[in-house]
Amino acid sequence: MRRKTFKLLLFLCPLLFAMGVYGQNKKTVIGKITDSTGQPIGGVAIELPGKKVIATTNDTGGFVVSVPEDIQNLHLEHVSYVSKDVNIGSDGTISVVLTPVRPDMDEVVVTSLGIKRQVRSLGYAVSQITAKDLTETGATNVASALYGKAAGVKIVTPPGGATTAVSVQIRGVSSIGLNTQPLYVVDGVPIRLYNDLSGNLGNASNNNGYWSNTQIQSNGILDINPDDIASMTILKGASASALYGSEATNGVVVITTKKGIKGKGLGVDFNYVLNQEKVAYGPDYQNEYGPGDGPYWGTLSEGTANDLFVYDADGAVHPFYATNAQFGPKFDGRQVKYWDGSMRSYNAQPDNWKDFYQTGFNSTANIAVQNGGEQGNYRFSYTRMDYKGIMPGSKMNKNNFNFNGTLNLSKSVSLDIVSQYNNTFTHNRPYQMGQIFGSYGGFFSRFDDMNVFKTRYQTTNGYKYVLNGGTLYDADQAFAYGLYGGVNLFEYFWTALKDINNETQNRFLNTVTLNVAFSQHLKFRGRVGGDMATWNIINQNHNTQPAALGATGQYAVASNSFNRFYGDALMTYNNKINSDLDFSILGGVNGRKDVYRNQYSSTTNGLVNENFFSLSNSAGALTTTAPQKQEETDVAAFGTINFNYKNLLFLEGTGRYEGTSTLPPGVNNYFYPSINASFVLSDAVKLPDFFSYAKVRASYGLVGNHPNIYQANVAYLQNGVTYNGANVIYQSSYASSFGNNDIKSEKKRELEFGLETRVLNNLIGVDISYYNNKVHNQILTLSTSTTIGASSVLGNQGDLANYGIEAAFDATPIANKNFKWVTRFNFAVNKNKLTALPNGLPNLTLSSQDGGYAIIRANVGDPLGNIYVHPIATDDNGNKIIENGFYKIVTDATDPNYYKYVGNIMPKVVGGFVNTVSYKQFTVDFTFDYRMGGNLLSIPTYYQTGAGMYKNTLQYRDAASGGQSYDIVSNKIVPNENGAFHDGIVLKGVNADGTANTTMIDASRYYQTTYNWETTGAYENAVFKNSYIKFRELAVSYNLPKSLVGKMHFQKLSVSLIGRNLFYIWKTLPHGLDPEIGIGSSWLSQGIDGGNPAPTRSLGLSLKANF
Repeated sequence: MRRKTFKLLLFLCPLLFAMGVYGQNKKTVIGKITDSTGQPIGGVAIELPGKKVIATTNDTGGFVVSVPEDIQNLHLEHVSYVSKDVNIGSDGTISVVLTPVRPDMDEVVVTSLGIKRQVRSLGYAVSQITAKDLTETGATNVASALYGKAAGVKIVTPPGGATTAVSVQIRGVSSIGLNTQPLYVVDGVPIRLYNDLSGNLGNASNNNGYWSNTQIQSNGILDINPDDIASMTILKGASASALYGSEATNGVVVITTKKGIKGKGLGVDFNYVLNQEKVAYGPDYQNEYGPGDGPYWGTLSEGTANDLFVYDADGAVHPFYATNAQFGPKFDGRQVKYWDGSMRSYNAQPDNWKDFYQTGFNSTANIAVQNGGEQGNYRFSYTRMDYKGIMPGSKMNKNNFNFNGTLNLSKSVSLDIVSQYNNTFTHNRPYQMGQIFGSYGGFFSRFDDMNVFKTRYQTTNGYKYVLNGGTLYDADQAFAYGLYGGVNLFEYFWTALKDINNETQNRFLNTVTLNVAFSQHLKFRGRVGGDMATWNIINQNHNTQPAALGATGQYAVASNSFNRFYGDALMTYNNKINSDLDFSILGGVNGRKDVYRNQYSSTTNGLVNENFFSLSNSAGALTTTAPQKQEETDVAAFGTINFNYKNLLFLEGTGRYEGTSTLPPGVNNYFYPSINASFVLSDAVKLPDFFSYAKVRASYGLVGNHPNIYQANVAYLQNGVTYNGANVIYQSSYASSFGNNDIKSEKKRELEFGLETRVLNNLIGVDISYYNNKVHNQILTLSTSTTIGASSVLGNQGDLANYGIEAAFDATPIANKNFKWVTRFNFAVNKNKLTALPNGLPNLTLSSQDGGYAIIRANVGDPLGNIYVHPIATDDNGNKIIENGFYKIVTDATDPNYYKYVGNIMPKVVGGFVNTVSYKQFTVDFTFDYRMGGNLLSIPTYYQTGAGMYKNTLQYRDAASGGQSYDIVSNKIVPNENGAFHDGIVLKGVNADGTANTTMIDASRYYQTTYNWETTGAYENAVFKNSYIKFRELAVSYNLPKSLVGKMHFQKLSVSLIGRNLFYIWKTLPHGLDPEIGIGSSWLSQGIDGGNPAPTRSLGLSLKANF
């Protein structure tokens, strides 16, 4: 296959090159384009009169074109610079300096449906992301490169690195129960985002849970190669994205890939990035006390002496291992017997949490060849990524092929072809860490050696570990003592290092576009495209014990495919009504069909022959699901009309009439209109000289969000039963969740106003937006009486409102021949509110943790994301009530204080600060991003505090830390200044009768009870303020001098030192917690810590070369 592909490339490249240089009666034009400081500008479109693109500048700003002898002028255009018409000199050379992007000029941006618009004409806010923004610091995917670069766009990258889904949230939450991620459009085709292999294409969480499959899943945007992207436009509001209708509620990200450029011969670009990935920081654990439950429980029930050690009959000494708590003996270096039977010094293992992880690396190599001419252009690239993250046992290999070509069939007809192929192999996708950091069975002690867990998860014969007291099949593998905390580590390492889970994905993204210019005013564009992917998944679970003791192990295979077929056709007409007024009108249709198939087969009851992985080796009957097929179809007709008055007043109206198969007949057609206007004040009236440019804008739009595939269906099963001697047929609900034949699409109506201005001779630019939207008919699944045959029912259950402000500032404080500083700063404030619920419901519980002791709930009139807990009981004077020495928790549902508000998971402000500083051959790019306000609900931190893991739990453990002295007499704590123990506490509060509390408890029970699971736990201690400022990325680059580069036969050569996720300048979370905790793309998961792997920092080297 590789040899055939290579031969095909060898054939195509000379052919396309020959096509590009073919021409007669021409003259050659050689040019170079730079900015005001002399820096070359790549990607500038070179156009003939009539807007026909004949070439694009390379990375050195150069171009060579052949044009007809009678052509005297060329038009230059670039999305980041001012368009310009230039005269061809008599010697056929051009040297041009372009002015950087200024919204007061006529630069072009790609908007909905691939329509190019002048920025000054837009009546809504957009954010433009350049290719450099995406690739400068070696980000492994497109989404994670967006941190801090677009106002109102919140990014959360979960642990797992290059293999895991990234959450992108634009202007807050627009849907409570459905997808909250934007639509991604690549070269005109909306692409698949979710990798949900269960068949639910609309699943917004990208992970399957705590107890079952805990692998951290991926999503579709990770397959788009950043090196192939030319530009990205983020359409934020409803008016900007209304032409995408029901897929546009959460905004749209429009991606355009790179095209070929004309050069002296075949152009070759090579980029290479090598990063090392390490744990950035970790939990703030204490290193003074080892395993044990403290004096009270230890001496009474665990057989420990007053010094909290256990003394065996054979003379062996050791702490009590069968616990998750760290209230045992203080580390003193004595020799003790470890739970595996070895002898070692009783010292803390301060880095054992770090030893869990491995050093990761990422290697990405990209090579692209390109050329172009009158007959067209082409670009072909190949990218290879090899990634090994910090999680044990996980790795990924990825191959990306991209072809982008244009063939000019005539002066008025051209054909664009874009084809991308992605092959990804993932071995043992990373797992969530809830069973380690959020489970009592996972808390390894401060005395534990992580390398023992890594080696003893399997026996010397390759079978699964056996705990003390279990059935031994390798006598030499016996553990000396029972273990409780840390047991889940054995399970984790067995799964991650022994078992095999291999995923192979093959994905094709193809687009063919026909462009026909019938005249200067009338044009047609027709496009067909597809997004086709297959996944093959193999699970090999090894035998856990010898076959003689019983069959174990499993082998399973899954085959899944997703095919999206897309097409659109549109006609545009533009002309002048008079000398002052231009207009254009566009009309078209598009359609999309998604087909998903999956099949699964698995052995049961173990494997007959040990570790022989074949379905024929099943000890029981095979579990096989019949091939399943799911389909979704969306069709639409759309149109736009635009007016341009004197190039200073612009008005646009759009409309889309759409039908979808995911809604029942009769309610499955919707109309999505929008209108927007912009007015360039600085061209209409005389402003003070302080202003270089000013524009106001306004827009209104309506977009939607329909249910997931088949979610609205009302389906029944036919059953038979014998009743009173007769056979009776009856129907029951097909699923526990009932559909709804009257369900309606969610509708988002948004009003937006904006101001764009530049001051001080274009030195500073400001772009401010205010938006206000209301989302009606929220689609939610609510519990219902099982008498209807199901436990829940789908319905339109409420309304939601958002409003906010976005602001982006840019400036060039210094710009001369040798030194330049360009800076960008943005911030966004978003407020939301649940405005209505049906049937008089007062609130909606969105997440329930630990049996409802901590919940995320929205009350009507309040914002989404409020955190409520069962509080500590208080009397009428606000005094905390003590019961038997401990805080009393409100657990009576009839108590008006049953729940207490303790915070909200949504941030109040998000933003970024992006800088580029260049001096001669050196360039430094660095980015900060920040998030202010909001809270984190971290129950794993709460549990680990109760277990005595963190440094803050050293309080009260001895007299120096505030502990009081006591003795244990008749199973009771008796205060005694000269007592044997010194970790007593008397909690401040009152008894039920109002008298002051005087009951002493020990520190161990205080922490283990106050931070306990459910009944006695004070869950308000699981909520933390979550704000941060982070040094996100840095690139220090050196461009080798042209004199040296030329001798090496390069056009350009640069080397960079790069870093990502460097450090937090400031954060409010304690205990080393990561502010960016969140797995998957559900908005709820961004504020709930389920027990995550450690955050990472990457440092590396980047090399870029142009031939």
